[in-house]
Amino acid sequence: MSSYSKIKIIDLFAGAGGLSNGFEQTGRFEVAGAIEINEAAAKTYINNHKNGKDIIIRDPETGKSDISKIDFAKLIADRKLDINNLVVIGGPPCQGFSNANRQKNYLISGNNQLIKEYVRAIKEIRPKAFLMENVKTINSKTHKFFVTEHIENSIFEFSSEKHLSEISSGHCLWESDVIDILETEHSCLLSQFERVNSKKEITPFISQTTALSRMKKILKRSKSSQSIFLINIKEKKDTELLLDMLENRVNEVIIPSSIKENAISALTGLLRGPVQGSIFASNLEPLIDLNTYLFHMKELREEKIVIEEIRCDSSKAGKLIMRAHVKSYNIVDYLVNTFRYLGYSIDKGILTATHFGVPQKRNRFMMLGVKKAFLESDKVFLPEKIDTVDNAFNTRDAIYDLEDIAPNYEVSDEPIIYNPKPNKMSALQKYYRSTHNSNLYNHVNTKSRDLSIKRFEAIKQSNGKNFHNLTDEMKTTYANTDRTQNTIYLRLNYDEPSPTVVNVRKSMWNHPKNAVSISIREAARLQSFKDDFVFMGSKDQQYQQVGNAVPPLMARAVAETMLLQMNDYPVMSINDEFNKHLINVEKELLKS
Repeated sequence: MSSYSKIKIIDLFAGAGGLSNGFEQTGRFEVAGAIEINEAAAKTYINNHKNGKDIIIRDPETGKSDISKIDFAKLIADRKLDINNLVVIGGPPCQGFSNANRQKNYLISGNNQLIKEYVRAIKEIRPKAFLMENVKTINSKTHKFFVTEHIENSIFEFSSEKHLSEISSGHCLWESDVIDILETEHSCLLSQFERVNSKKEITPFISQTTALSRMKKILKRSKSSQSIFLINIKEKKDTELLLDMLENRVNEVIIPSSIKENAISALTGLLRGPVQGSIFASNLEPLIDLNTYLFHMKELREEKIVIEEIRCDSSKAGKLIMRAHVKSYNIVDYLVNTFRYLGYSIDKGILTATHFGVPQKRNRFMMLGVKKAFLESDKVFLPEKIDTVDNAFNTRDAIYDLEDIAPNYEVSDEPIIYNPKPNKMSALQKYYRSTHNSNLYNHVNTKSRDLSIKRFEAIKQSNGKNFHNLTDEMKTTYANTDRTQNTIYLRLNYDEPSPTVVNVRKSMWNHPKNAVSISIREAARLQSFKDDFVFMGSKDQQYQQVGNAVPPLMARAVAETMLLQMNDYPVMSINDEFNKHLINVEKELLKS
């Protein structure tokens, strides 16, 4: 083992801390600071780092752990960190851009900007190494960036033609692309769209996204119903809000008098009682389409996207399609070029969690970068399958020892006292308990309602797999049973690794043997968290933190590989630790 001091970590988009926990398990890393904007997850992170509140990096003005507000050069100076003994890790959220987003209020996911914040952090910190984790589909065509204006000292400098040309030595990374701004049946709106395009400032008259979404849902109902009426108080309030805007703030927006009057008539009628669906739609939809166009054009301007032209395409019968012609580029190509330009050797690829001892079928994209000056050889590489996992650990290996322990139902309950018999534990269970006392934390689940219990029991009795194995009478609370995902009411199989862990409370996952839901601790074990890692927050927040996490064993494997490439070594490797546990299992079996 190296005699050097521990390597410091800056953990970005830290969540509950699965990624950094895996690094810390090597015995060679310690967290110097983490950024996590979700307060419940930050509380968990603090709790698992000796309650050191300063471990969460916050903007001094707002008090929020918002990466876009953090000056990383100042952070390094304030915390007296040596960049030659510092690594940056993190998994910035990245949602794909797709024309399917037209069904929502926004054209482009704001989460995609967070990848640029990660790039900014690497550029400003210049650590000796970094790890970026993300969804396995990040390299697909639905994940892309758009060329923007060049604005110095902002995230927009990282997506301009100037920056892209610099990092690629003049090679063109981008290609021509289009963004569908709006598709409408009302061709009369074309002249209004053209007027919007020429304006310097654009303001939609419905700016509240929840109100806009609700109006779109009402419109959708009106197209499939002979009569339409308001079904709850929220719809009534949003209808009154829109009516007030039209009657009292009309000078702020571009609305032809005929569109305005028809919309006022439709909304007034809806507030009085049921109205004919088709008439309501024809009177209100032009107004909503015009507002959506304003909303999307404002978004494109704020995102600083370079628009070559906006063109009307009427290729669909009876449809008017407004398209922005832009330039886009692949996110992974961009990241590779950027980090190489900054002086890092890189490897990237999809890692499979079961290859590293995680009892779960989970695939994640990883990009590992090391400064050339710190490399033992010229090439960087990601880890391969660990030797001790000839066959993947399964769900039985992970949670079998907990099946007869009744869970708590409230997160405020005292931890359960748990002293398992050594000869009844798998090697994986020994790993979970290796750093813990007799307390069992977070063994908490939902006290299910009668219908849920009946569903759990029915799936168990039929040896079924999920919601689709229920009878029709037990599916009545779901609107579209045919389209219900296979992960709903999923029954785990002891003899297989679990599927990708999500918020298993929302998905109603149930135990492989007992007709009950999976506890927070059982879900955490499927993610490979040791039992001494304690989750904080409400019940749903804890389930969500578990589902969002990077499996610590998966992270540990990457951390060990990173160390080896920098001529350093873990205190104990995953292979050595599991060999130790496997030997103990064999000894105890011989005794019994």
